[in-house]
Amino acid sequence: MFLFYMKENCPKCHGTGIVKEPDGSIHTCWDCLASGDMNVHSDKVPDSKIKI
Repeated sequence: MFLFYMKENCPKCHGTGIVKEPDGSIHTCWDCLASGDMNVHSDKVPDSKIKI
């Protein structure tokens, strides 16, 4: 699971961070990644129920 908090004005991914190509493949939005718009640090991380 990816938790991205980004700007919603990207014309390629529309703020999701994921681009779907016409052939059906999906990948990370390289424009948002390169510009630093992807912020994966959050206070709202779900509990994974993993005990160490």
